[in-house]
Amino acid sequence: MKKNNRNIRVCAVNNGNRDGFNIYLDFSGQREYLIYHRHNGLLYDLLKDGVAIDDVRRWTPASLGCFHVGRTGFSGLYEVTKHLVSVINDYMLEREAC
Repeated sequence: MKKNNRNIRVCAVNNGNRDGFNIYLDFSGQREYLIYHRHNGLLYDLLKDGVAIDDVRRWTPASLGCFHVGRTGFSGLYEVTKHLVSVINDYMLEREAC
């Protein structure tokens, strides 16, 4: 069976005055809570308008602006997005099982 992920978006919603934001998966208008993330302005800017789930999975260090090979480049935004993709994959597997 072919997986159809075209209508699934990842979006971030600010928590107001609290530190951090919530990340949701948007299934064609139906939002499902995914995870709470502590304040990270770069990640919030990427996700605030919503991003297709396939685009999130294709993010690379170069596409995110992490050109340095040292710890500062890869341990920053790329590591955060790599963890986010892992959480999304686990959630999607759990959702398919139900």
